Amino acid sequence: MKADNTTLVDFLSQSKTLFEIPVYQRNYEWGELQCEQLFSDLIKAIESGTDHFIGAVVYVPESGDKMSHIEIIIDGQQRLTSCMLLLKAIAKSDPIIAEEIEDNFLTNKYVSLNDHIKLKSVEKDRVAFHAVMNNNEDEYVGPSKVIENYKFFCKLVSESGYSGQELFEGMNYLNMVYINLDGGMKAENPQVIFESLNSTGVSLSAADLVRNFLLMKLDLETQKRLYKQYWLKIEELFSSNIFTEFIRHYLIMKLNKLVKQENVYSTYKSFYGDNNYDSETALIDLYEYAKFYCGLLTNGSESEEFNKTISHINIMDKKVFYPYFMKLMGMEASNDITWDDINKIGHVIESLLYRRMICGIPSNGLNRIVISLTKRVEGENEYSNLQKKLLNSQFPDDKEFKTNLIDYPIYNKKRNWAKLTLEVLEEYRTKEIVNFDDAQVEHIMPRNLSNDWKIKVPNADAVNRRYGDTIGNLTLTKYNQEMSNKIYNEKREFYADSNISLTREIVKDYDEWNKESIVNRASKLADELITIFSKPEILNESMVINNRGEHLISEELDVTGMKPIRLTIQEHDFVVKSWTSCLVIFLNYVWKNDSETYNLIKKDSSVGNMLFSNFRSPKILENGEKIDTNFSANVIAALLAKMSEICGITDEVSYTIK
Repeated sequence: MKADNTTLVDFLSQSKTLFEIPVYQRNYEWGELQCEQLFSDLIKAIESGTDHFIGAVVYVPESGDKMSHIEIIIDGQQRLTSCMLLLKAIAKSDPIIAEEIEDNFLTNKYVSLNDHIKLKSVEKDRVAFHAVMNNNEDEYVGPSKVIENYKFFCKLVSESGYSGQELFEGMNYLNMVYINLDGGMKAENPQVIFESLNSTGVSLSAADLVRNFLLMKLDLETQKRLYKQYWLKIEELFSSNIFTEFIRHYLIMKLNKLVKQENVYSTYKSFYGDNNYDSETALIDLYEYAKFYCGLLTNGSESEEFNKTISHINIMDKKVFYPYFMKLMGMEASNDITWDDINKIGHVIESLLYRRMICGIPSNGLNRIVISLTKRVEGENEYSNLQKKLLNSQFPDDKEFKTNLIDYPIYNKKRNWAKLTLEVLEEYRTKEIVNFDDAQVEHIMPRNLSNDWKIKVPNADAVNRRYGDTIGNLTLTKYNQEMSNKIYNEKREFYADSNISLTREIVKDYDEWNKESIVNRASKLADELITIFSKPEILNESMVINNRGEHLISEELDVTGMKPIRLTIQEHDFVVKSWTSCLVIFLNYVWKNDSETYNLIKKDSSVGNMLFSNFRSPKILENGEKIDTNFSANVIAALLAKMSEICGITDEVSYTIK
C-alpha cells in the first residue's frame, strides 16, 4: 500500500488512465449542500491563497491494455465525480481554458479504450455523466443527480464573481490523499480499508456496506456478473431507503432474533460467516426473499386474498410481521405450505393487529410475537401452531374490542385507519371488490357545527367532542365537499343516492342524527367488525392462559406466583432463580456496560428512591452499592421495564417463565 499527498488536478492529470467505479459502489448521491460546500472550499482557498484538504481517494490499480491503465476507486467516488463535474462547469464558462481542462483532466484523448472519458461511473450514472462530458446534458431524459449537480455548479460558477481562469487556477489549492493498494486484492484487504474510512457511517447505509462486502473481494468480471444478475435486480424492486429495512427483516427471519437498525451490517457479516456462504450463494438467497418482500410492499403476491390482507396490514403500518410472512412465502415456493394456509394465517394476524390497535395496546410487544413465530414454522400445521403461539399475545376478546370500538376516536387518531374500517364494512355488505379511490371519509355530524346543528341536537358540542370522530359518526362518500356542514335532513338526500351501501342504509335506519343514533350505529358496526376481524375460537377468553415461555419486559403481564428461569439482556442470557435475582443481575449489567445510564437510574425520581433507600431486604451489587429488594413480583417486573426504558433497550430485555 502506498499513500501520499497530491493536488486534485495532479491526480486527475494522469495520462492514459481510466478511473473506474466498480459496480458494488452506490450511485452518485451528492446533493446541493455537499456541492455548495465543495465550491465554498474552493473560493476560500482562492481568497486565502492556502491549500485546502478535500479528503482521500483509495484505489486498486488494474492493468488495462498496453496503452492505458485502470484505477479501481474503492473510496472517494462521490468526491471525485463532483470535482470532475465542477471542472466541466469551469470549462464551460471560459472557452479559452475549456480544451486544456477537457484534454488533461476529463478525457484521455489518445487512449485506445473505446470509452475515452476518464471516469467510468456506475452503470446507472454513466449515461448522464457522458451527456455532461459530451455537452448533451439538455438532451438527457429523466432525473439524475449528475445532471442536477452539474447545472448547479454552472450556476455557482457564473454567480461567483471569478473568471473561469481564476477558478481553474484555484483548483490547484485543493489537496487530497491518495491511497494506492498496489499489492492488489490479494496483498491488501480493500474491504477492511473501506470500512475503516467509512466507520462513522455518515453517508453509507447498511445496504451499501452489505453490497460492498459481497462484491468488493471478487475479481472485476465476477463483480459485474453478480451485480447485474442479482444486486441490480434487487435495487430495481424497491427504493434505496427500503433496502436496509429489507435486510434487517431478512436477518430477523433467518436468525429468529431482533436486529436493531444500527447493527444490520455487523449482524449480516456474522450471519454470512456462520453459514459459510460465498457471495453468489448469499446474493441468490437475498434476491429470492427480496421478491417476496416486494410482494409484501406492493400487495403483489401470487394470492389475491393475501394481497387484500397485506394491504390492510400495510395501512395499519405494521411491517413488523414481514419476517414471518417472508418465511411463509419461502416455504410456499418450496411446496411446504399452501396459499390457503397462508391466507388463513394472514387473516388471524390482521385481526390481531386491528383489535390491538383499536384497544390501544402498545405495539412493542409485537416483536416478541414475531420472533416466536419465526423460530419454528410447521408447514401444513402452521395455522394450528400459530393459534397456540398467540395464546399469550394480548389478543383482545369480543367484549373488549366492541367497547373500545364504540368509543375510539378513530378518525382523530389515524385517518387512514378510519377509511380502512369503512372500506371493509362496505365490502362486507357487497361481498365484492369495490373501488374506493375517489371515496372520502364523511362526518355525518360535521366537525365544525353550524347553528342549525346546535339547535337541532341537544348538547351538540359535547356530543361532537365525545363521538364526532368515532366509527358511529363516519361513512364514505364521493361528494364530501358538496355536503360540507349541511344539517342531517339535507344530507339524507345525498346519502339516499349514494352508490355506497354503508351510506345508503343510514337513511333507512335513522330519521334523525344525535348521540343515540351515533352510539346505536357504532354498536351495530362493531358487531360486524367482530365478525370481519374475528378472533379464533381457540383463543377465546374462557381458556386458561399459559404464560410459560419468553416475554418482553414491556408486556403487561400479571406475574404473581410465576417463577422466572432466565433473564435476557441484549442477547446475553442469565440463569435466574427469582425476581430478586433478575433485579440484581439487571443493575450489575447496566453498571458494567453503561455506568452513565446506571447513574440516571439512581437519579430517577421513582426508581431511584425505591431501590436506593429504605433498605428492608437489602442486596449488595457488584459495585458495592446496596439496593432494596423487598418488592412483589409485579413491582420488580415494572421496575425492570422502567429501567429498560431509561436505558433505551426495552425491546432487548425479556424474561422466561418456567
